[in-house]
Amino acid sequence: MAGFILRGRAATASWIAGVGAVLLGAVALGVVLGEPFQVLGFGVKLEPGWSVLGRSLVLSPANRVSIGFVFITGALPLAGSYAADAPRRLGSIGLLILVLLAAALMVQPFVFSPTFIAAAAILGCLVVVRPDGRPGRAAPRLLVAYVLGMMAILSAGWLIEVGGVTASTESPARTASLLLGLGIAIIVVTPPFHTWLTASANESHPMALVFLATALQSAGLFLLLNSLASYSWMRAEPLVFSFLRGAGLLMIALGGVWCLAERRGPRIVAYGLLVDFGVSLLAVASATPGGYGIALGMAGARAVGAVVWGIGFSNLPVATGSESDPAQAMAPIHPMAAAAALAGALSLAGLPLTAGFAGRWMTLATVQGDRVASLAIIFGVVAVSYSVVRWARGLGPPAEAPSLPGGRRVLLIGGTASIIVLGVLPGWLYAWALSAVAGLAGIVPPTPP
Repeated sequence: MAGFILRGRAATASWIAGVGAVLLGAVALGVVLGEPFQVLGFGVKLEPGWSVLGRSLVLSPANRVSIGFVFITGALPLAGSYAADAPRRLGSIGLLILVLLAAALMVQPFVFSPTFIAAAAILGCLVVVRPDGRPGRAAPRLLVAYVLGMMAILSAGWLIEVGGVTASTESPARTASLLLGLGIAIIVVTPPFHTWLTASANESHPMALVFLATALQSAGLFLLLNSLASYSWMRAEPLVFSFLRGAGLLMIALGGVWCLAERRGPRIVAYGLLVDFGVSLLAVASATPGGYGIALGMAGARAVGAVVWGIGFSNLPVATGSESDPAQAMAPIHPMAAAAALAGALSLAGLPLTAGFAGRWMTLATVQGDRVASLAIIFGVVAVSYSVVRWARGLGPPAEAPSLPGGRRVLLIGGTASIIVLGVLPGWLYAWALSAVAGLAGIVPPTPP
């Protein structure tokens, strides 16, 4: 509410949204439900479950970490939106989107989570609209894609509940798996359902693109892992993991080729996000707890890299004009903004010594023996990195660059440093990811006595 009231003050509204998201994440991670705790001297007690439209929303030990992840990673672009001159509505609407995505992780049974994810995507249409108010393609494509995904997964849920799908009912199980696979493929932005992402790169503010893409992709990943954790017949079906492997290879191949053919920074990053999530699907397709942890760790690194790129790119002259305009291309740039944009984009590419590299390296070890998958991962790193460096070489000279406010310089330097630190010391991020996977009942095999 405060974010809506103060949306006229960009910095205040963005910090309220960012701090609010962090506090909600802290509540999900640290508050003992059902027991009173103190807030500003007042006793507060939160119940572990709520009822919304006949469905239960349950905050349990199994989903605490995933919900905390959604809020804390979502806080990064919301808090940094003021430094990127993002639309003022991003903070207030973005926080509502995070609440809906958290509800998607809490709803029981989980097959109804696409309803909340689709509602978040509908709100996202307000984030990706064109700044000049003209009709665009991103919002309608986003709406159509996620409504179709919701319908496919809800149909699978109906088949599971009414048809009594189990491992012994081979035909219904195959049908439910196909419907779930189709819905999840749409929600995780698998081509050809990615067109809203590239349209957003053309029409939306960079931070709006970053926030919505990372938030919705993370929700799709958690939905996929919850599906595998909840249904043993899915984990026992080899075609499910073959489908994930094929989808991952498709995303890497197409994203890499499109990157090589692209010259505009936001579209290169959009395709880089496709490649990055394709690698995550290859990790999940390994059907091991370690692979699931790698995918979650990559989601955290993806959020950091994308936000740093968004802040850096938004402070470049090309962010306010056409990159094909020679006058804009040769305008003086601030070295800190250029360094942040380059570091964030290279992290999404998975270049060594950046936050995104560890996930690629561990995925290579996980898919060892699968030559096609290994070559695809290497191709993705090379293609996206080359495209990013080629784009960076076309920027204007750093000399006589315009000055930036002190707060922006701190964020640019801190963001660039965080990418390097996570590239050199990625252990804590992936240790958290493994603990999150351990909370998914059934997805980790029991330890033998």
